[in-house]
Amino acid sequence: MTPQSVPHRWLATLLGVALFLDFAMILFSGSARTANLLALPGVAVFAACAWLGVNRPAIASMIGALTLVASSALMRAARTDTPSIALSHIMLTELIAGTVLVVLVVWRTAPVVAVACTTALVAACLSAIVLRQPYCGYYYCDSYSNPFVRLISPSELFQSLLFGFALLVAAVGTGLYLRRTANQRVETEMGALIRKQWPLGAALGVLALLELAETDRYGVVALAGSAAAGVCAFFGPKYPLRNTWLAAGALFFGGLLAAMYGSTGLPVSFTGIAASMALVSYVVRYADPKQAAGATAGLTVANALAMGARDSSTITDSSFSLILLFLLLVSIAAGVYFRARDRERNQTVKAAVTSAQQGERMALARELHDVVAHHVTGIVVQAQAALMVAENNPGVAVPALEKIERSGTEALKAMRTLVGSLRDGTAAWTAGNTEMADQATTNLAGDLTGLAENFAGPPVELELNLPDELPHEVGRSVLRLVQESLTNVGKHAPDATSVRVLVATTPSDTLHIRVTDDGSRRPANPAGGSGGYGLVGMRERVELLGGRFDAGPSGYVGWSVEAWLPLWKEGT
Repeated sequence: MTPQSVPHRWLATLLGVALFLDFAMILFSGSARTANLLALPGVAVFAACAWLGVNRPAIASMIGALTLVASSALMRAARTDTPSIALSHIMLTELIAGTVLVVLVVWRTAPVVAVACTTALVAACLSAIVLRQPYCGYYYCDSYSNPFVRLISPSELFQSLLFGFALLVAAVGTGLYLRRTANQRVETEMGALIRKQWPLGAALGVLALLELAETDRYGVVALAGSAAAGVCAFFGPKYPLRNTWLAAGALFFGGLLAAMYGSTGLPVSFTGIAASMALVSYVVRYADPKQAAGATAGLTVANALAMGARDSSTITDSSFSLILLFLLLVSIAAGVYFRARDRERNQTVKAAVTSAQQGERMALARELHDVVAHHVTGIVVQAQAALMVAENNPGVAVPALEKIERSGTEALKAMRTLVGSLRDGTAAWTAGNTEMADQATTNLAGDLTGLAENFAGPPVELELNLPDELPHEVGRSVLRLVQESLTNVGKHAPDATSVRVLVATTPSDTLHIRVTDDGSRRPANPAGGSGGYGLVGMRERVELLGGRFDAGPSGYVGWSVEAWLPLWKEGT
């Protein structure tokens, strides 16, 4: 994960929502005063520091710490009091922004700078808690005549400090983890999960903070169960079934223990409900349908029992039950939708892979047929001719043996190229990758001339009228078409006395290829046998280039192969 991958939009959204909630809590509080609104500018600046800290964490942290202290001094002078979340007199936006800044400085700055910035932020937070307390002489008092002011008790102070320490440890731990994985070239599985799931974790954390502000000390037990369910939801995509059942147990026992201790906090854990919705979606999306149904039912029952244990009227309230049922159906529908999307995506990928594999097989088959089969056919024809004349005229067999040796060498080269490309992928084995095909991209006339001179069959009359510039793919295909046509003459027309090869441009900006022979018959069992793929492969080559192909008898005798290829220029 790199600094550029930090999602600015998600962070801006999170800070914006927190700022809106702080404004709403101040505005709609029954005892709110106009002076309390003076806290919002400082909170907004502190949130801006957190957002800018993505690129300049050290500077943003120091400015944020100074802003927090200055805002607290202004609030004290104006006798301002604001609602707090978890930490006494520390607003939700300040809590989130401070945590983000600690994560950023630990992650992206030098250790000495990270320690200094973290210390400054912690000192500013403690100063804010002290400065925002109403104070009279040696004793804390409510001398502002503001019923909204709530003095902090020693137990609340201890709870705030304990929560702040836990939050600081979590922020530092997160920063250290990001620092350790920042230089990894390959993203780990856990890193990928955190990158995808952190918005859910942030949302559940904000919900837990809001609940913590409204719960009593006994309700913390139930909130701990909801927090455990949130952790299970965060890791839900990895082990959906296991995490769903663990969350069900945590929610049930958390609600049961809170009821046993007589908690007077919230009867419903919104953090637990949100975590349950996420887990239901994950288990429906990833798990077997039968197992998903059982896990969903278990989680639903655990939520119902936990809420019923804390407040039985919650379950009997029909409107609230309908709301919970609706949320359950929404979660199931989301899981089904994403499951269908995953299945569709997998089918698309599978089809694409199958198509690519089929294309590779076809290209390899054409290469084997056009290159290797050409040389092997020449070897067979020359060997048959040498056997026929060797007994009466042994001297004629020597040139045939030389051609057999040359053809065998070419065949071995072609086979080595194909085998090497298949083993290590260093050489592309698409049609026309042998040495002769590579030359065809720059000297097609020379390659066709050499092909005609080395043909182990009747004399070849070559007529060429090539353009000055020829696309590489067209050149390779022309060479393969002529090569395969000559191979077919050697296999199927043993009585042919001449072969004519025409490769010329036409007025319609196409390249016309024609190979004809004067053979009078086609044997049923040609030399080396016939796989029946020669014409198919030639037609495929021509159609891939957008051309036209035709093959068949030419008049009373002989056979004709013709193709017309469009002369597309490279880069057009």
